[in-house]
Amino acid sequence: MSFFKKHPIICAFLFIGIVLFIIGISLHVSSEVIVKSGVRLLIYISLGLLSFGLYGLFVVRKKVILANIVLVMVLLLGVEVFCFIKLHRPDLVKKDFSLPLLPDDHIAMNVGSVPWADSVLHSVLVVENDTVYDVNYSIDHNNKRSTPEHDSSKTKYALFFGCSITFGEGVEDNQTMPYYFQTNSDYNSYNFALSGQGTNHVLARFQYDPLTKQVDEKDGLAIYVFYWDHLYRAVGTMNRYYDWLCHAPYYTWENDSLVRKKLFKNGRYFTSKMYENLHELNTVKYFGLDFPVKLNTQHLNLVAEMVLQTEKEYRAQFGNDNFYCAIYPDWGDKPHDLQTEFIEILRQKGIKVVDLTDFKYEAKHSLGLDGHPNPRTHETMAKTLLERIPH
Repeated sequence: MSFFKKHPIICAFLFIGIVLFIIGISLHVSSEVIVKSGVRLLIYISLGLLSFGLYGLFVVRKKVILANIVLVMVLLLGVEVFCFIKLHRPDLVKKDFSLPLLPDDHIAMNVGSVPWADSVLHSVLVVENDTVYDVNYSIDHNNKRSTPEHDSSKTKYALFFGCSITFGEGVEDNQTMPYYFQTNSDYNSYNFALSGQGTNHVLARFQYDPLTKQVDEKDGLAIYVFYWDHLYRAVGTMNRYYDWLCHAPYYTWENDSLVRKKLFKNGRYFTSKMYENLHELNTVKYFGLDFPVKLNTQHLNLVAEMVLQTEKEYRAQFGNDNFYCAIYPDWGDKPHDLQTEFIEILRQKGIKVVDLTDFKYEAKHSLGLDGHPNPRTHETMAKTLLERIPH
């Protein structure tokens, strides 16, 4: 009581701050999907009052270190509120990162999210009232995209792996890179690619179940079409994890060896939990931050080792060494130093690299309002692969 009588303002800050914080957190927790901007502002105000109250308390009690710590927290809170205002006080969308209720041996728990087997996905993209594409993706009983016009008289296979580029985002089944590779050669193509995937998904696909079960031909080759962003996906950076890769395969180093540890969500729990919370900060969104802030040689070696292990899995399953890593050109600013270093690391590990980055990817090669390749570009790249890969 004596402290309250001597320092009523400090006590008022602490009391009001605690009350408002309890109310704000209660509203936050009770919000099922959207946390309104007003609730977020209420929490910021409560934290501000609590911080000023604690700062005054520590100053009065001559707790200099604690007072300075609170002062730093006040400054950080100020930056967070400033960014909140600059972003026009956005609502917060609560994202569900929980694992799917599936058995451990299910393909989604091993390879990551895959489309429903034996289905047709209708995909439409509209930008600024213009329909960029309106297409169908045929998915076979092995959860991969179908390549039409399979010819049983052909004796060789071509396995394709990668992301939306190889999958054929925005184009029909008969307009993908694997399809054009097939129609211009004596190969039957198998499209194991899927939008949003990275190097970790490719390795996981091989390790989940022998792919020879899905391939009729006895001779052929495999092509992993690598795009620069696969590095960030395989590492599981904060932005990729938060946006779509929380249930992606997680590989890491352990005792100088590459090991699989479930998915990003449950294989590196504390790091992923930190990413979930950090990504919700206005400061992170306003400044466009990502973690790790910058990839280094260690990350490149990790991803290159995934490619090497994929190549080893391919050789073990198919009995030949016709595995190729095709480096697809970037349509943004190329990180030339790391890209060159990554290609060199791949070659040092004995990976057969097909460098396609001499192809200058421009707007005319895309779907227009979407950056993915158009059918003509897919055909061009398929023919380029046929020219550069021995067969």
